[in-house]
Parts: sequence; structure tokens; C-alpha cells
Amino acid sequence: MKARRIATGLVAALALTVTAACGGGSGGGDAADGEYTIGIVKFASSDQTSEEAIAGFRAYAEEQGWETSAVDPQGAVDKANGAMQDYVQKDVDLIVTAVFDSKTLTAGAQAAKAADIPVVSISGGTADGITANLDAGVSNGEPVAAQLVEDMEGKGEVLVLGYKSGLPCIGREEALNDALEDTDITITRNEVPIPGQVEGSTQFAQAWLAKHPKGSGPLAVWGCFDDPALGAIAALKSSGRDDVLVYGINGQPGAINAIEAGDMRATVYLLATEAGKNFAKLVPDFVEGGVDAEPQEVDLTNVLVTTDTIADFLSEYPDAGE
Repeated sequence: MKARRIATGLVAALALTVTAACGGGSGGGDAADGEYTIGIVKFASSDQTSEEAIAGFRAYAEEQGWETSAVDPQGAVDKANGAMQDYVQKDVDLIVTAVFDSKTLTAGAQAAKAADIPVVSISGGTADGITANLDAGVSNGEPVAAQLVEDMEGKGEVLVLGYKSGLPCIGREEALNDALEDTDITITRNEVPIPGQVEGSTQFAQAWLAKHPKGSGPLAVWGCFDDPALGAIAALKSSGRDDVLVYGINGQPGAINAIEAGDMRATVYLLATEAGKNFAKLVPDFVEGGVDAEPQEVDLTNVLVTTDTIADFLSEYPDAGE
């Protein structure tokens, strides 16, 4: 796992203490002695950024001697709710979810709340029974959206590859729509599948390219995370096209390498691993705060990376493309 710098917003967040009306769950571990058992409900193992955040979280937990386990629902909401209910039966001290919009996890969250087990989310938002969120949505979408509008000079056609089942993608697409509001840029939107996001996006892009031949105006593809953008790049290469700008979000190695090669215009690099570690440092507060804690948002710092800034970026983050 590549090293990443600590996000300044997260460092500040470590000073926050979640207030509560009651204590945490009884838990399978001895929470009173700081020995926690933590159940993690992933989003999908193919989602690299959330996997990095979870890996950082678990690495810190292991250093503290805490017990963690994880379930991969492969993007299925019903499986995520079921996994949360299973963790309730196992009487863990804390449940961590990832990416799923917390409002879709009502069954699992309410089961945990009834059992007095707090739940927090990595990029899924807060909701009744889910008291803290590591945010990777709107604020991560704004820099790329602004870059796209600037590059296209406010006109042209954009293929939007979105995903409405993940809160980060919902927020990022909101940022894009806000940026396009006063422009003459029109969009074609497709919902990407997960798993299969790269292959599905390649197919969407191929169909869109057929309707938008070279010379038909400013053209771009926007992915709400890097995988759809990389799928679009595959379509461009197979079609012999070099007239379409491509934008992603997350800053995974494939995207960083694509920017360095000139195949992608921009992405936003998320400091995911360190963000996960710092989110884990808040576990005692989450458990102590309990199920009725005031909602807490923890920002995930990002860096805009473009073909203009890639050299300076790699000098500062030399492992980002590995």
C-alpha cells in the first residue's frame, strides 16, 4: 500500500469528540478497556479508493490490538444491510460501512441502533443510526468540474458516467451539474455497473463516440470515479480518437499514469490511506459517543492533478502512480 500524507482536515478532526446521550454497544470485545471489535461492511473489492481507506483503517486498528473483520457485498445494498445485521448478532462494538448511501442502509442501521451499536461510514453520509462520515463527495467533484468547464470554454458535449447507488458519486455529479448550469455544454448520461465498471464504461463510450464523430465540437467524458474514465480511454484508443478530453476522480495509479501519458486530462487525488488511518483514530470517540451522537463530517483532502501539473505532483507524491 503506497504511503500517503495525512489530510489536514482529518488532523483537525482528531480533536473532535462526539457527544452522546448514551454509551456504545455492549460489544464482543472489552470496549471499556479500549479493546474493540469492529465489523466493516465494504462497498466492493473492485473499488480501489474505498479499499485503500479501509486498509488504512484496519492497519491502524491492528496496531492498537483491535479486532476487525470485513464483508464484501459487491455493491449490493441488500447484502450490505444483511452484513450489518450479522454484525449486530455478533455483538461488535462498532460497525463501519463504506460508500453505500447511508439512507439505503436503514434496516442495518436500525438493527444496530436497537442493539446500542454505533455505526459510522466511509463516504456514505450520516443518517439515523449512522453518526459519522468520512466525506468524499461534492468537495472532491468541484475541482474537476471547474477544470472541465474551463477546458471546454463553456460549450460542447459531455458523456457523464455516473453511479447513483454511491453517495460520493451522487455528490460529485451534483458538483458537475452545478458547474454546467450556466454553460452551453450538454450531456449524455449513463449509469455504470458495479462490478464491471470499466467494461461497461468502455461500451457506453464506444456508443457515444459513434454519435459524436471527430470534429463535431468540444467533446469530453466525465467519470464519477477513475474506473469509468479509464474504460472511456480504452474506447478512445480502440477507435483511434484523440479529440476527447477525459476526467476522473480518486487519483488511482491507473489514472495518474494515464494523465502522465496524456490520455486523461485530469483527476482528483484523494489521500485515502491516511484518511482511513485517521478515521480509525476516532474509534474511541465513536464508541463512547454511541448511537445518538451528533452527526460528524470529516473531510477527505484532495489534490487536483492535470496534464499541466503532473510533473510537480509526482515530485511531491512519487508513489502515486505505483
